Amino acid sequence: MNDQIVYVDVFDEEVVLDSTVRRIILAKHPEVADFIDRVGEVLRQPDEVRRSVKDERVALYYRYEDDVLGGKWVTVVVKSVDRKFISTIYATDRIKSGERIWPK
Repeated sequence: MNDQIVYVDVFDEEVVLDSTVRRIILAKHPEVADFIDRVGEVLRQPDEVRRSVKDERVALYYRYEDDVLGGKWVTVVVKSVDRKFISTIYATDRIKSGERIWPK
C-alpha cells in the first residue's frame, strides 16, 4: 500500500509525503529518522524558504533546530509538478544559495 501524509505549508498549500519516498529518504539519510516527525513544523513554520538554483520547480524549506545533530538546518525539499511533494529531507550546516521566497 502506498500511503501518504499530507502537510500544509507556510503558503497554505498541501505538500505530500509518499510512503515510498519516505522509505527511500530514510534509507539514503538514516539520521532523518531522528527528526522526521518535525517535517510538518518545517513546512508550516520555516525560518526560510528558497527556490533551487538548479530547478525552479523546487523549493527548499529550512528550519534551524539546536537539538538536531548538534545544531543543524532541517531541510525539506519540495517539488511542484501538478502538486507539491517532498522529494527529500536532510540536515545541513548552511542554507544553499537561491532566491529567497519566504520571508520576502
